[in-house]
Amino acid sequence: MKILWFANTPCSAVEKFGGNLNSGGWLRSLEEGLNKVPEIELAICFYTYKNIESFKYNGTQFYPVLKKGKKNKIRRLIKRIIPSSKSDKPEVQELLKVIHLFQPDLIHVHGTEDNFGLVQFNTNIPVLISIQGILNPYSEKYFSGIPFHIASNLEGIILKVFSSGFGSIYNQFKRKAQREQKILSGARYIIGRTDWDRRVVSILSPKSKYFIGNEMLRSGFYENQWNKKQFGDTLQIVTISGDAMYKGFEAIVNSAKILKENTMLKFKWKVIGLNENSNIVNIVMKWKRTNLQNLEIELLGSKNENEIVEILLDSDIYCQTSHIENSGNSLCEAMILGMPIIATFAGGTSSLLKDKEEGILIQDGDSFSLAGSIKELSDDFSIALSYGKAARMKALIRHEKNNIREEYLKIYRKLAEVDLSK
Repeated sequence: MKILWFANTPCSAVEKFGGNLNSGGWLRSLEEGLNKVPEIELAICFYTYKNIESFKYNGTQFYPVLKKGKKNKIRRLIKRIIPSSKSDKPEVQELLKVIHLFQPDLIHVHGTEDNFGLVQFNTNIPVLISIQGILNPYSEKYFSGIPFHIASNLEGIILKVFSSGFGSIYNQFKRKAQREQKILSGARYIIGRTDWDRRVVSILSPKSKYFIGNEMLRSGFYENQWNKKQFGDTLQIVTISGDAMYKGFEAIVNSAKILKENTMLKFKWKVIGLNENSNIVNIVMKWKRTNLQNLEIELLGSKNENEIVEILLDSDIYCQTSHIENSGNSLCEAMILGMPIIATFAGGTSSLLKDKEEGILIQDGDSFSLAGSIKELSDDFSIALSYGKAARMKALIRHEKNNIREEYLKIYRKLAEVDLSK
């Protein structure tokens, strides 16, 4: 059975190019799992910024496709400022060439954020579309934590001139959301994993068949376990975030400020994925007129898998602060380690973590509740420990690799037999 993936990451081949090993981690794990199945012949198509010939790596056939306009900075800037509704067509034609070359039995598109899903309108091969995030509801929460006028006023003239500010990014986000609607409206087969994405799909893709497929996590998170016996004198809080408006960095700043001004709690809040040059950090610091040192916030920047595992095992509480998520990988990784967790009740999070049994769920953007939940867990280690153990038990079942591989194989076998030409 020949399976062709379209993905926004080169999966295992990221190692070949010396790229960011933190991207697409669960897809790399699923790729590895499927390559152990003799009946599967897997190929992965991804976009690249330079000309690369097709190649085979770790048992997978890879088809790099050049992203149009990415090499030329002027063309890229013009494309951001004056987008064309026809800009997807040349790329989709290249994707169709890959389909013709590989001749798959089934096409699996990972995510609706890019234009990969448009191939479904030009092929009779069954196309399965995986939900990652969903741009349309995400766009509603984009400026939940930081009002647009604040972001626009504080992001700096250089970002505006080069259309790289959050306002420009949001406009691109909205245009991609329109394309996403087209992709989902034409989709026949969808794979998701939360009540949230299932409900959204029922609206945006009402004629599609919905399947459940969970995510494999990176190996290091299965192999380790959080096993603290008590909290230290200084509570170690950790969040994995990104340079995006809806990730809730301002909630970290607000909650840290509340804890500093209203409690005697000693803490250190480590943030993986952001550094002092991140746009969101600069905006929030200007907006709140404070500095990170005063708030005991430490930005750790990008970290690899082993470094993240080590940091999480050394921390006391994991906090998810996002205003919207589907099935956040970082939250799942913290759960499978067995960490005490506080997470925003946003998107699909409640399908992952049960409130007051496996952690604490709070309203997104409620910095006082976040601060209070941190204080609550810091005051009762036994409760924090019980939440972590329950979270780990659930995550070990949900992310069991063999079960997930069988989930996908069952779906693949079923859809590969569908003949859409009739």
